[in-house]
Amino acid sequence: MNTRQHLESISGIEYDRVLNVEQLKVVKDAEGPCLVLAGAGSGKTRVLIYRTMYLLQQGVPPSSICLLTFTNKAAREMTTRIEKHLGSVPEGLIAGTFHHVANLFLRRYSHFVSLPANYVIIDREDSLSILRTISKTVFPEKEISPEVIQELLGLSANTSETLKNLITTRYQHFSSLIARMETIQDAYNKRKRELGVVDYDDLLSFWLKLLSMQVPGEKISKKLLYILVDEYQDTSRVQALILYQLARVNKNIVVVGDDAQSIYSFRGATVQNILEFPKIYPDAKIFYLQTNYRSTPDILNLANSVISHNRYQFPKILKSIKTSGVKPVVVECYDKHSECAFVIKRIKELLKEVKPSDIGILFRSRYQSAEIEIELNKLKIPYVVRGGLRFFEMAHIKDIIAFFRVYQNPKDTLSWVRILNLTSGIGKSSIDKIINFANEKGNIDEILGANEIKLFASARKGWEHLKGILKGLKEEQKISGQIDIVMNTFYKAYLEARYLDAAQRIADIEGLKEISVAWKNAEEFVSQTSLQEHFRGEIKQQDNPLILSTIHQAKGLEWKIVFVIGVCAYHFPHNLSCNDFSGIEEERRIFYVAITRAKEDLYITHYLSDPRNFSYRKSIFIQEISDNCVEQWKFD
Repeated sequence: MNTRQHLESISGIEYDRVLNVEQLKVVKDAEGPCLVLAGAGSGKTRVLIYRTMYLLQQGVPPSSICLLTFTNKAAREMTTRIEKHLGSVPEGLIAGTFHHVANLFLRRYSHFVSLPANYVIIDREDSLSILRTISKTVFPEKEISPEVIQELLGLSANTSETLKNLITTRYQHFSSLIARMETIQDAYNKRKRELGVVDYDDLLSFWLKLLSMQVPGEKISKKLLYILVDEYQDTSRVQALILYQLARVNKNIVVVGDDAQSIYSFRGATVQNILEFPKIYPDAKIFYLQTNYRSTPDILNLANSVISHNRYQFPKILKSIKTSGVKPVVVECYDKHSECAFVIKRIKELLKEVKPSDIGILFRSRYQSAEIEIELNKLKIPYVVRGGLRFFEMAHIKDIIAFFRVYQNPKDTLSWVRILNLTSGIGKSSIDKIINFANEKGNIDEILGANEIKLFASARKGWEHLKGILKGLKEEQKISGQIDIVMNTFYKAYLEARYLDAAQRIADIEGLKEISVAWKNAEEFVSQTSLQEHFRGEIKQQDNPLILSTIHQAKGLEWKIVFVIGVCAYHFPHNLSCNDFSGIEEERRIFYVAITRAKEDLYITHYLSDPRNFSYRKSIFIQEISDNCVEQWKFD
């Protein structure tokens, strides 16, 4: 379809009919630098699409419009909806993720940044392969894994922070490794240049470098008459710098976002980008989209009240198009087990009237859903965990359980392989010898007491260490204490060296300890955790499953009924954020995102007795809630 046909398709759009007053103002008046503060459920994507079509209708060439999104899914949604209105995507329209658009420009101007025109983009696995080779010589003792190095390099690139500063401020336990990490960074960049390849983070770094140059940067910026950006609250420092350079000539930039939903600082996003937009562009227009199409007035009253406690924000009041609803409920439970009992009891009642897919169970941290998963399995209620594995399928949980399994059943070959692979110094041939020996003996006491396996010195040292852990399990009676033995003897250090999210994995294992009090002994613990896999196979995949999700994974989604569980001190806000003012504000934004996922019915649960830290305090977020915003229930 040519430009004229596109214009004919657009001319039939009745903007006054399809857009509300707030949206229409953005579509028609967003000239110059503009900040569109789009509250939850206010139709921000709709505004960007209609703004794009309005510009085309005004005769702006498609190749002079740049529409930037964060995910491939969002990019597809926008281009698909434009195509639906116009019959096809206008030829030349620049639309896609930051990385996609970066690649378009770098292909054209690669020589300015000393890249070969035919450079190859390597994926994470290829990048990891290069880093593995380099790190073998720099870290022969494996103090840090190539996977963690890769994540740190990526975070450094996206935040525009040096590796040294990043580690010093966020990951102090790696401080002693900074010099060697910088050596790896230099070697990695050199190797990529030799191979003529770039990784995903390089796309943004080289694009910024290109745009910052006088000749190509000004040429690109001059060509782009209009820049439209989705989810601006999720931009990183490097992305904000890219946008500034893109808009430096024409300064027609519209960024759409919601500071109240900025919750991805752990990925390198910074809320400061959206908060400081009016400082960067003093003449910026600010538009507000505050009409919410999702939730009842009662839910929005609570959401507005919650976010009002944040000091650094653009104040806004969401208004519902719905006329009535029921008040959200804050449910006080005695402990985690009674909280689980309440949620399951209420779900059973609700399922008489709604489908499982109408219900979302949201939580701050992954471990908070474990006990609910067990009960859903027992009741054969179909569910899926959004964006991840079920609790008992996660690698670190399976690692811990594997120690108990080999102790209970020394012929469990799969579990032996799992824990032997975790043990330093033990290679494949030693694993085979140990497993054969374990099968011959068949008795854990004989295995731990014998010394007749012939192993190399490094493997023998690892085997003796592992035997010490298994002996400790025998001496300790409490399951939580047995888990502590595994953690404190080596597994905590193992996680910290290999995963950047080690703190969250450790918290998951703390959650496993918490629910382990429900089982009488290790044998029952192994039996019941093994049953979780059995239940999964027994429940056939069904349509309309109930959803369990971390709040981060739930952003952008909605359910008729939402449970936000575990809103307790040290759990939510996350204990790692409690001493940091900006951290508390982000945690409150996470809570706000959870609340605004609910369309009709909302339950917020907390408990008073916590076996992990004996805290009897409510979350500060519960304390901040006004009595007139919610109903208060108690469940024992």
